[in-house]
Amino acid sequence: MKKNILILSSILAAVFSIILLCSGTSKETRYDGGGNDLVQELYEQAVKQNEALQDLQESISKFYKKKNEALEKYNSFTSYNSRYYSDARQKMEQITDTVSKKKAIALLSKSETNYRSSLSDWQSRINAMNAKEKELVNLHSLLQIMVSETMIAKYQSGNFPDNTRFREAAADIESVISRLKTLTNQ
Repeated sequence: MKKNILILSSILAAVFSIILLCSGTSKETRYDGGGNDLVQELYEQAVKQNEALQDLQESISKFYKKKNEALEKYNSFTSYNSRYYSDARQKMEQITDTVSKKKAIALLSKSETNYRSSLSDWQSRINAMNAKEKELVNLHSLLQIMVSETMIAKYQSGNFPDNTRFREAAADIESVISRLKTLTNQ
């Protein structure tokens, strides 16, 4: 686990270095405080400008596609089986003969136990995948923040507003207030 974290952190450091060297803000980017997720917008802009990030995003998309396809088949399988056991229990309740009903109960119980046992490997794999997916989401969010922070810092340093007009307005208001005080004997 620690080895995987070290490898992943090395990869993230390399990607971050590439981003620092290659990223910037494009002239097309709006910096008007719009209602969208600016971290996401900046990250998507960086992805468009950086092959390593594009490759990473494609890998993440491929993972989700494979996972969803696999779970779709699994969910279809388990749904079909759940439907069977539900229908079989209803059918069993219709049996009025005690001996036949006991045989049906034993047969269904054994069958369902075997079925549930066969799913244990799937369940443990799903749980492990969910834990890994949480790690992926956490690391991806961290990367998005790291990339976007670099871009916002670059924007901040290159677009800091000049305050000359504001200082002039402050001087004007002082002058107006002074005149008003004179006129109102304040």
